[in-house]
Amino acid sequence: MNNELTHYGILGMKWGVRRYQNKDGTLTPAGKKRYSRDIRTNLSKKKDSRIDTSKPDPQRWVKEDIERKKKIVDTSSTLVKQMQNIEKETRPRSTKQRMDLSKMTDKEMRDRINRELLEIQYNNLFAPETAPNISKGRDFAQKTLDVAGNTLALTSSALTIALAIKELKG
Repeated sequence: MNNELTHYGILGMKWGVRRYQNKDGTLTPAGKKRYSRDIRTNLSKKKDSRIDTSKPDPQRWVKEDIERKKKIVDTSSTLVKQMQNIEKETRPRSTKQRMDLSKMTDKEMRDRINRELLEIQYNNLFAPETAPNISKGRDFAQKTLDVAGNTLALTSSALTIALAIKELKG
């Protein structure tokens, strides 16, 4: 029985960053795929907006990958926020029914209003609070949206930091 730890990774390799070139400068399969995609997309652009594809540029590829992931995360975050707004807007609310007050005198109305206001004040001060009756599906959806929103916000900020670092490195 050997008590040894074997590591098959690449020294200095970062999590989530693809390797496009070998140490000798040749392209890996992922690099070849990316380089051919670069050439295809470059040929479809106007001459003024084309980039130099005479040689592979792994640094630009990594930066573009991070930017693409950030766009996806930002779009997902926007969708989650929209879903949260929809959930808030569709939450059930109580409605009040109009009463026929034509048969009441002004004094009777004032007395009833004063009584109701006193009851409301008393209940606001002393009545125990009960939670609203929310369905299990709505509750599950709300919790899911909260978790997704928080996760996407953290991921978005991490990708923004990664892009800023990539920009500073050059």
